[in-house]
Amino acid sequence: MSTQETFKAFTSQLESVTNPFYNFNQLVTKNIETLTKIQLDSLQAYSALGNESLQSLSSLKQPQDIPAYGSKQMEVASKISQQLMEDSQKLTQLGQDFKSAADELTASAVKTAKSA
Repeated sequence: MSTQETFKAFTSQLESVTNPFYNFNQLVTKNIETLTKIQLDSLQAYSALGNESLQSLSSLKQPQDIPAYGSKQMEVASKISQQLMEDSQKLTQLGQDFKSAADELTASAVKTAKSA
């Protein structure tokens, strides 16, 4: 076996060993990027709701305005509840997608290892 063939064989074996780690790292990176986007979107939504609530509070000028403010706060509470549900659904889906992809990578790595 020539040096070039030995080097090719070594390179091939090294790739088959490191590819599962590379693929898993890509999956984790993608998952972290998606999680960060979800968190930033949530932060923006909650900040907007908080600002809306503060603006409503600052617009109180007379005691008669308090019932309208109370109604507005009920709307804000409803929006927060809805946002929490949406966020939990997004996080659940992200976790399920990550698990499925990780399972596929594991199965592929095991299959490759058995055939080697």
